[in-house]
Amino acid sequence: MNTPQETNKGHLLTLLNVWGLSFGCAVGWGAFMLPGNLFLPNAGPVGSILAIILGGLIMLIIGSNFCMLAGKMQDSGGFFAYTREIMGHDHAFLAGWALIITYLSIMWANATAVIVLVRFTIGDVLQWGFHYQVAGFDVYGGEIIATWGVIILFGLFSAFGGGIKQAANTILAFILIGGIVILFCGVLAMSPQHASFYPAFAPDVGGTPFLQLLSILMVAPWMFFGYESITHGSQQFHFPTQYMFPLIIATVVSTVLAYCLPIAIAVMGIPPEYHGWNEYINNLGNLEGLKALPLFYSVKSLLGSTGLGILTAAILAGILTGIIGLYRGASYLLQAMAQDNLLPAAIAEETKDGTPRNAIISIMIVSLLIPLLGRTAIVWLVDAITISGSIAYAYVSLCRYREATVSKDSAGKFLGITGFIISIFFFFCPIIPNLLIGTTLNTESYLLLAVWSIIGLIYYWYIFKHDKHDHFGKSFSMCTVLLFLNFFTSSLWLRQMMVTKLPLLRQSGYAAIHEVLNTSSIIQIVIIILILVFMGDIFTIMRQREYQLNIKVQEEQHTSQVRNSFLIGMTHDIGLMMQSIMSYVRLARNTGKEYETIQGNCPQDRLDSLWQALRHTDSVSHHFLNLVREMGLVEQITSNHLVLYPRATDIHYSLQQVKNIFVIQMQDKNLDFQVDSSQLDNSYVYCDENRIQRMLLNLISLAYDVSPMGGKISVSVTQKGFAHRRLENKGELGVSSRLCADYELKVNFTADKERMDKLSMDQRISITKHLVSLMEGTFNIESSPAAQTEMSIQLTLNLAKQSAVSYTKYESMA
Repeated sequence: MNTPQETNKGHLLTLLNVWGLSFGCAVGWGAFMLPGNLFLPNAGPVGSILAIILGGLIMLIIGSNFCMLAGKMQDSGGFFAYTREIMGHDHAFLAGWALIITYLSIMWANATAVIVLVRFTIGDVLQWGFHYQVAGFDVYGGEIIATWGVIILFGLFSAFGGGIKQAANTILAFILIGGIVILFCGVLAMSPQHASFYPAFAPDVGGTPFLQLLSILMVAPWMFFGYESITHGSQQFHFPTQYMFPLIIATVVSTVLAYCLPIAIAVMGIPPEYHGWNEYINNLGNLEGLKALPLFYSVKSLLGSTGLGILTAAILAGILTGIIGLYRGASYLLQAMAQDNLLPAAIAEETKDGTPRNAIISIMIVSLLIPLLGRTAIVWLVDAITISGSIAYAYVSLCRYREATVSKDSAGKFLGITGFIISIFFFFCPIIPNLLIGTTLNTESYLLLAVWSIIGLIYYWYIFKHDKHDHFGKSFSMCTVLLFLNFFTSSLWLRQMMVTKLPLLRQSGYAAIHEVLNTSSIIQIVIIILILVFMGDIFTIMRQREYQLNIKVQEEQHTSQVRNSFLIGMTHDIGLMMQSIMSYVRLARNTGKEYETIQGNCPQDRLDSLWQALRHTDSVSHHFLNLVREMGLVEQITSNHLVLYPRATDIHYSLQQVKNIFVIQMQDKNLDFQVDSSQLDNSYVYCDENRIQRMLLNLISLAYDVSPMGGKISVSVTQKGFAHRRLENKGELGVSSRLCADYELKVNFTADKERMDKLSMDQRISITKHLVSLMEGTFNIESSPAAQTEMSIQLTLNLAKQSAVSYTKYESMA
C-alpha cells in the first residue's frame, strides 16, 4: 500500500539514501563550531551531551508524529501537505513559509561556510578582488565567486544529477559520521587527559545545572532541523513508509553522535598550559588561529595533519550533504506550494524522473544574492531557525493530534499534544531575551525575524487578494497567529535595540544614542503601520466574504425549503390527479361491464356515461402531464425566473376541467362542491392556462384538505368589467391599447378551526401568491368568525376571439 509506483518516478530512494538525506540535512558546519561557541561555554561537556541526548528523544516524539502522517498521506508536499489537508490552506501557508526560510537559511549557511573552512585550512587564497565589510565580516570578491561556484555547482547537480546525486549524498553522509567516529576514537586513544570532562557543567556562567541543560535543550530544533526534509518527496521511497520511523531513529542517533563526539574531542585535547577545559574556553577570545577553535586544535595536536585532514573531509561532507539534501527538500516544498497556487505554476513542473527542476533552479538563482551579505548576516538569519522551525514542528504535532482525535487513537493524541507543547516551548524560550542562559538572539536576528514576519504577511495578503479558488481567508486563528508574530518580533527587536544601546547613555550621554533610538522608533512605527494596513485589509475582506457567504447560505436554505415545499405540493397534486384518473377509469370499466350484460344496442345514457368518463380521463391526463413538466421547472420557480406562456384560453372550460378533477374526491368526503362560471360575459382570454389551473388546483385542494366532512366548497369566476392596458408598440402609431377585462376567481369554504391558523403558512398559498404576482394580479384571504373562508384572485386579462381557442380530441367529440 505504501510503496510508490516505479512507473511514475525514475530514481527511487533506498533506506540508506533516505538516511543519508535526513542525517546530512540535520548536521552541517555548526556541529564542528558549536562546541567552543555554545555548548561548552553555557553547559559544559556533560550538561551539553545530556541536553543533546534529551533533545534527540524529543525529536523522536516529533518524528513519530510526521512519520505517522507520512504513512497516511502519500504526498511529496510533506509538512505543508499535512497541514493543508488537516487544518486548511491558511495554516498550510504559515507552515510552508516557516519551512522555506528555515531550509534556505541552513542551505545558505552551509554554502557560505565553505569559504570559512578555506580560511581556517588554507588561509587567504580566496581573499582577492573587491573588498567590503558587513557587520564586521570581511567580504572579498574571490570568496563571493567561490561561494557562487558552490551554489551553482550543487544546484545544477541537484537538478540534473539523476540517480547519481542520491549515491553521492549517501557516500558523503558516511564520510561525515565515519570521520567523526574515527576522530573520536583516535583522540580517545591519544589523549592524556581523560578526566577533562570535569567540571561536568559550566561553573562560570551562573544558573543551576538544570538551567544550563535547558538552555542547550532549547536549541534542539536548530541542531536537528532538516531531518524531517525527507517527508518532502516521499513518493520516491523504494520501501514501505512504515520503515520511516526506524529511519528517523537511526538519523536521530547519528545526529546525537555527530554533536556529542565533537564536544568530547574538544575537551580531551586542550592546550597544556590550561588546567581545565573551562579555563581554556573562557580565554578563547584572546586566542588566534587553530587555538581559537577547540575542536580543530584538539585534533591537530593529538592526531596531527592526518587528523586535521580527516576533520576537514568530515566538515566538507557535512556541508555538502546539507546543500544537496536541502536543495531537494526545499524544491519539493516549493513545488507543493506552486501546485496550490502560492507560487508561479512553472515551479510545479517536474522532469520524467520526478525532479522538480524548475524549483531547484529558482532556489539557485535566489541564493546567488546571499554571498553578497557576508557570513555574519547569514548567521543572524540562522539564529532565527529555532523560531521558524518550532512553528513547523508545532503544526505537524497539532495535525497528528487532530488526526488521532478523529481516529480515536489515544497514543497518537498524547504524542501529538506533547509534541505541540514542546514546540511552543521551543518557540518562546529562545525568542524571549535572557529567559535562559545564552539563548538571547542578536539584535539583528530579531530584526530579521520581524522582516520575515512582515514579508510573510504581505505575501499572504497578495495570495489572499488573488485567490480564485476560495482557499484562503477562512481561518481567523491563523491570521491572529500571523498578527501576533509580526507585533511580537518587531517589539522584541526594538526592546533589544534599546537594551544594547542604553550602556552608551552612561558613557557618552543622550546625544550618542538619540539618533539610533530615533531611527529604530521610526522603523518600528513603519512596521506597525504596514502590519495594520495589510492585516486590516485582510480582516475587512474576510468580513465581507463572511457576510456574502451568510447571505448565500440563507438563500440556499430558503431555496431548499421552497423546493422541498414545492415538491411536496406537487406530490400531493399528482396523487390527486392519479385518484381522478383511477376514478374515471373505474367508471368507464363499470360502464363497459354493464354494456356486456345488455343484449342488443347499448342505451344512449350508457354511451354518454362512457364518453364522459373517457373525456374526463383525457382532461385529467393533460393536467397530470403539465404537472410532470412543471416539476422540471422547479429551479425556475424557486429562483423567481419562471416565464409565463399566454395563449388563447376558454376560462369557463378550464374551470370545468378543474371541476372534473375533484368531483369524485368531493363525493368521497361528502362535500357540497359547486363551480359557477355563469357571470362570464367574455370567457375567451389570453393567459397561461396551465398556471391558471395550477392556482385553482392549489386553492381547491387546500380547501378540500381543511374542510370537514359534509362541508361545502364553492368556486366561482366572475367578470368585473372591462379595462384598458397600455402596450408599447414599435410601429409608427407609437403607443396603442388592447381591450382587457378584470376577472375574479373565488374559492369559498368552511375550514376546521384547528387548521385555520396554519392556512396562510401552507406552501400552496406561497406558490399561488408567486404565480399571481407574475400575472400582475392580487391575492387575498378573508376569514369570518364562523370559520368561513374566502380566497380570491383578481386578474386583468387580454380578451381573445373564440376562433383562437383550441380543444383536445375528446373535448371536440363531446
